[in-house]
Amino acid sequence: MAGILNIIILAGIAIISAVSIFGIPLIPLYYFLVFHKSTTRIDKAEKKLLETLMKDETLIAKGIQTRPFAFYSRRKVIGITNSRIILIARGLLGGFSMNDFQWKDLHDAQISENALPDLCGSNLSFTALNQIISIPGVESKSASEIYKKAQSEEQAWEEKRRVRGLEELRAAAGGVTVHSSPNQQTQSETKSSNTGTVTEEIQKAKALLDAGAINDSEFQEIKSKILSKNF
Repeated sequence: MAGILNIIILAGIAIISAVSIFGIPLIPLYYFLVFHKSTTRIDKAEKKLLETLMKDETLIAKGIQTRPFAFYSRRKVIGITNSRIILIARGLLGGFSMNDFQWKDLHDAQISENALPDLCGSNLSFTALNQIISIPGVESKSASEIYKKAQSEEQAWEEKRRVRGLEELRAAAGGVTVHSSPNQQTQSETKSSNTGTVTEEIQKAKALLDAGAINDSEFQEIKSKILSKNF
């Protein structure tokens, strides 16, 4: 609805300007600034995107905002590569600002299709590094390609984090040692210390189970390994 609302607002401003003696010159000026040679400006924006790529980085998909979301500003450009997502915002009088983040930092990706998608496109939103990065009104086909890649990377990195957490727990379970001592008091202190460590490791494994990172059989395997190494 935001794109349609922008169109209605622009139409209202155009009507008011048309009936105003002072507003008549503004209409052709606005058309010239916004629509004249827009294809050439899009090509320049995509070229700027390519210029930001690092060595051995490959552009997989790209997209640009539809016009209803940029009547009063320059359209934003988004691109995805084999290693990150790149968002470029261009200034009205030139220049640009870039925001990017690595796939490993992505925790959520969302897409929503606007009314009149051929005109208003789709909205993309990404959650990464404890912030939400969004770009409304991206061309629908490009938005879908970007979203599918983002979902694939999000699931892949979730699995990598799950496996890493499991490996760290298993390593901790196998790396706890019991130190001997010449007197009973020291042995008792060591046993107490090991008991505390065992409890902590089991609690960590239980937290992974509750979070869904491991299943019940994996939890029981880790728990048994921790106990067998210390008792």
